[in-house]
Amino acid sequence: MEQLKLLYELQEVEQQIEVQEKELQHVAAVKEVEQKKEELAELQEKLSRQQEKLEQDKKKQKKKETDIQETSSSITELEQKLYSGEVSSAKELESMEKKIKNLKDKKFALEDKVLGIMEEIEGGEEQVSALQEEEGEKKKALEDLEEQARRDVGSLQEKLQELKGRREELLESIDEDLLQKYRKLSERTKGRCIAPVKKALCGICHVSLPSSFRAKLISSGELVFCENCGSLLVLWE
Repeated sequence: MEQLKLLYELQEVEQQIEVQEKELQHVAAVKEVEQKKEELAELQEKLSRQQEKLEQDKKKQKKKETDIQETSSSITELEQKLYSGEVSSAKELESMEKKIKNLKDKKFALEDKVLGIMEEIEGGEEQVSALQEEEGEKKKALEDLEEQARRDVGSLQEKLQELKGRREELLESIDEDLLQKYRKLSERTKGRCIAPVKKALCGICHVSLPSSFRAKLISSGELVFCENCGSLLVLWE
């Protein structure tokens, strides 16, 4: 009788091991970590694009400011020449005045573009700042979630190791021929095959068992099987 009870415990331990192994493959926090990593990667890609655009805008601003300086220098140079008295030809003076006007128009246009670029840079810097703040929050949340996942996985692994240790103890305590019968029966049923008998009921299919079955379980020492589901019966009362 004691051997059958150990066999029943072995069955329950192996069922728990199977459950624990499945849970290890589907830890909620682990799945959520992967999702948060993807979200963080998308955000970082967006941040990278925004930072790249900001740098390009700053280069544009610098280039336009250089063009403004060069244009201002050209205007100054032409005005000095215009008012120095070096040029006396009316046609040449008219041409120089026209050049000066065109350069001033160019300068004004460049200054307008610089103002527009500066506005874009200001908006871009605000977006970068907001994205960096969001990135920091997501990194912190991911770190917390990874820690939770490690704790969950560690707890499941610890319990799994305890169950496997108990299984080894049971395997060493149960007769080999009984183990072989259990393995064959388990392969056939694809599930629980050792049923505890409580209140004259089969612990698996819950069918009421004849009193003769209980008598056999108590006195005969032979293996008794449920006539309904075929499970090996173990008296638990």
